[in-house]
Parts: sequence; C-alpha cells; structure tokens
Amino acid sequence: MLIDKRSLIKGAAALAFAAGLAAPLTSARADTLPERFANLYEAAKKEGQVVFYTSYRQETSTAVLEFWRKNFPDVKLNIVQKQTLDLIPTIEAEKAAGRTNPDVVFISQRFILDDWKKRGYLTPYKVRDFDKIGGNYRDADGNYLATAATLLSAAYNPKVFPDPSVLPKKITDFLDPKWKGKIVFSDPRSAASQLTWFQTLLAHNIITWDTIKGFAAQDFLFTRGNAESVRLLVAGERDLSPLISSQNVVTAKERGQSIEAYILDEGVVTNENYLSIFKGGPNPEAAKLLIEVLTSAEGQEIVANAGSYIPTHPDAKTPAGLPKLADIKVIVADQDIGGDASQKFLEQFDAVFNRQ
Repeated sequence: MLIDKRSLIKGAAALAFAAGLAAPLTSARADTLPERFANLYEAAKKEGQVVFYTSYRQETSTAVLEFWRKNFPDVKLNIVQKQTLDLIPTIEAEKAAGRTNPDVVFISQRFILDDWKKRGYLTPYKVRDFDKIGGNYRDADGNYLATAATLLSAAYNPKVFPDPSVLPKKITDFLDPKWKGKIVFSDPRSAASQLTWFQTLLAHNIITWDTIKGFAAQDFLFTRGNAESVRLLVAGERDLSPLISSQNVVTAKERGQSIEAYILDEGVVTNENYLSIFKGGPNPEAAKLLIEVLTSAEGQEIVANAGSYIPTHPDAKTPAGLPKLADIKVIVADQDIGGDASQKFLEQFDAVFNRQ
C-alpha cells in the first residue's frame, strides 16, 4: 500500500514500506563477480581468508556469508559481528595493544572513520565503481564508502489512522496537545538511531531545545529500541512516532503487522553505513576483494535485501517498498554520535524530561 503522497517531499516518489524483499539480482550484467575480480581472487587465494568486522544484523551476515561461499569458496570469510558502538571500542582497544585484527570494517559512524583516517588507521582504496557512487557517500580519497542506508522516519498504525492526511506533517506538529499520550519513542540513551536523529536535527537547526521541551510535555512513552516501539504501535498501545528505523518497519510489515512509515516535510535523516579497509590488516589482497564485492551493485543488493537497507550504488535495485535515495530529501547525519557531544546532549535531554 502506498503512503499518502501529501506526506512526501516535493517531487519525491511515494514511500511505502511494503512486505517482501526485492526482486532477484538483475540478470543483465555481462560478467559474474568472480570473473570481474579474477586477479584479486587469485591474489586473495594465497592469503586464504579475510576478516570482516561488521554491524550487520545476523540475517545480513548469513546472507553475505552464503553469497561469498558460493562465489569465492577458496577464501574464507571470517565475520565478527557487533553493534557499531561496540565495534568502535573493540577496534580502539586492539589498536592500543598494537594489533590490527580486521581487514575490512562496516560501521555507521562517519566521524569515527574521519578520525581513524587522520590517525592513519585506514588504507585508501578506490573500488572499481567508486565514481558511480555519489560524493555524499564516499571519502574523496577512498578511505571509506557508504554502501547502505536506513531511513529514520515517522511511523503510525494505519488501523488507527486509515486516512494518513490527519497525521503530523512537520516535527513541530507532534507538539499539538491532541497527540499527548499517543506517541511512542525509543530512548536516545539506549537507541543510537534516536540519538543520531536528535543530534542531527539540532545541528541542522531543524529543531531547537524548545522543540525538545515541547516533546517533554507530550507524555512520550519511551522504549529501549525501535523493535519495541514497533511492537507497541502494532499492538495499539500507542498510535504514532516521529521516528522509527526503516529496517524495523520493513521487518514488521513482512510479518503482516499493521504499521506504515512516512516522511515529514523537513525531510528524513538517513543513517549511512560505511566500508573501509584497515591498514596493516592480516589479508590486504583479500580485503580489496571483499570491499570490491560489497560495494558492487550485486553485493549491495544482497545486503539491501537481507537487511532492509537502501543501496547507494545507482545500478543496485532498492528493496520493495523503500525509496531510492535520489527521490527523497536527505538530512545527512554527520555528527559525533557516541562521543562527548552525545554525552552532553543526553545530560541536557534528561534534565528537560526530568529524568534522574
């Protein structure tokens, strides 16, 4: 079911988080990945493995692992899977101990990669399709490349609101007293996406602390994460939210649950995920092969379908029900998430909401 077009940005395609995954990979490509990267594959075979630190969900890791085994059976893919905010201190601790364990890293915090670039942790490498991927989604020197994005958009229960035209159109519309006691929101102390959303909107002057004080008067029901917020919306315990991650909405809709997402007039914050090669990693040739594969259109489709991501490669098909990045007004999340700025935000946020 398509979302009411009145809720979309000017000229944007309707955003509908429909059930089901995207169609199979395109069959018109002239060569296979093993053929395209035959020389890299031969070099990687001599190393025999590649170590991948990633914040993928389990189903995404499983899909990538199966795809890799099928196409590159002579190079073992070793996946270390953690949340981004857990991966970062793990890598920092390993570097402090004089070790570089990963060959390739996939995380969602660009400012961390910029810091690692300055500290000489990363190996610049421009993949074959580097010039096809938009400048917003890559480091100019090739130190990192965004291959997947999620939307941090508003959501609601369509059983409660069969006519979506009555929904809030702007962030400040959620301050209307009629929404008091009806809003669910994940706690930015436990949900990184909510923390990203708040810090990004403040940095871009889209909201102010007065807006957040207005939220505090609306009797928000806080949850620990997006999955729980979805559950409460679907159950009818709350009716709408200014923010739920698109991954969770798509997953719920695939299960036939009653939830829809839509984009507010200000645009939508996107949470990009980046790939980078680590300097001094144990398998440098295999690292190049892995990052070539995961940044290719085929690789991005595998990840997008398994994890409900939006690919950044223009030739990669977007999963059903998700918009192309080019069709929406994107608010780039380029803030220091998880660092000192986040701690200061959370302290002020707790004070506004009178939380001890």
